[in-house]
Amino acid sequence: MEDLYRILDCLEQPGKKVLATIIAVVGSAYKREGSMMLFFEDGTRIGMLSAGCLESDLSIQAQEVFQKWKVKTLQYDLREETDLTWGQGAGCNGRIDILLEPVTDILYEDLSEIKRLLDSNISVLAVKKLGDSGEYLFIPSVGEPFGQWQGEIPYELGKVKGGVNPGHPVFQYLFQPKPCLIIFGAGPDAVPLVSLAAKIGFSVMVCDWREEFCRKENFPLANRLLIGFPSQLIKKISFSSNDFVVLMSHHFQRDQELLHSLLRKDVKYLGVLGPKERTKRLLNGDMIPEWISSPIGASIGAKGAEEIAVSIVAELIEVWRKPIQESVGNLWTVPE
Repeated sequence: MEDLYRILDCLEQPGKKVLATIIAVVGSAYKREGSMMLFFEDGTRIGMLSAGCLESDLSIQAQEVFQKWKVKTLQYDLREETDLTWGQGAGCNGRIDILLEPVTDILYEDLSEIKRLLDSNISVLAVKKLGDSGEYLFIPSVGEPFGQWQGEIPYELGKVKGGVNPGHPVFQYLFQPKPCLIIFGAGPDAVPLVSLAAKIGFSVMVCDWREEFCRKENFPLANRLLIGFPSQLIKKISFSSNDFVVLMSHHFQRDQELLHSLLRKDVKYLGVLGPKERTKRLLNGDMIPEWISSPIGASIGAKGAEEIAVSIVAELIEVWRKPIQESVGNLWTVPE
C-alpha cells in the first residue's frame, strides 16, 4: 500500500541514500502527495513516483543531492505536450512537486523511530518546511514529537488536511500503520488471498485449528500464524477498530461460533465467504447486519481461488482507502 514500508525496511543497507517525496500535485498524477522513493548512490531505487516517466531524471537530480548533501525541490509540469516539456507522452495531466532529502545520520535515526512507532500501531504526522532549510518534524499520535525543527511546534497542523499547508510554508502527511487482516481459515483458497494481501501492504494473520494447514510453508508472507479452536483464537487476539476480518474456514459449526463472537468485536471490516443464505444460517436465520460483507468481495464475477482473492482484496482496499481519500490524511487530532 505504501512504498514507505519498503523504504523503512531498506534503511539499514549500506551507502548514502536520498529520499524523494511528492509534496504537491495539481491535476492528475500516477501517485499522490506523501508517496516516497529511495535512491542509493550506486543507482539502486526503491519505489516509484510516476509510471516511469520521471524516475530517470530524478536519478540525475538525486546525484546532485548526493554531491551537495542538501535538500532540493523539483517541479515537473506534465500538462504541456510540447517537445520541451514533461507532458510529451507522459500519460499524466498534472503538475508534481517533489522534495529530495539526503538521508543524514539524524534523519536515519528518526526514520527508524517511525518504523518502530508504525510497528507499534501508532500513526505519525510528518511536517516538513518548504525551502532549503531541511527542517522537519514527526508528531506521533502517542508520544513526544521529534526531528530537526526550529521554533514552536505547530500542533494545529494536525487539524487540517494533508499536503502543502496554505497557512504555513510546510508539507504535511500522515503515516499510518499497516492495516491488519485477520483470516480465519487456512484452507488452500486462503493461500492466494494471504499472498496478495501481504504484497498489497496488509499485515496478515492466519488462524485455524488445523495445524497441518496453518503452517509457514503454506503462508510464507503471513506475519503471524495462530493455531487453536474458535474460543481459543478469540481470546488470543486483541481486536481493534482498524482490523479487517475474513471468515473462510468452510466448517459450518466453526464459522458459526466465530461469527457470533466477532459480532461483539469492534472491527473495521468483517467479510464472510460463501453465499448470503449460508451466512443467514450462520446467524440462525437472522438478518445479516449491513456492516457485514456477505457474500464477500467486489462483484467482478470472480471464479476460482485466485480471482476470489482479487475480489476480496479489492473490497478491502476500497474500505481502507475511502476515508483516507475523503480526509486526505486528516484522521486524528494532534494532542496538545
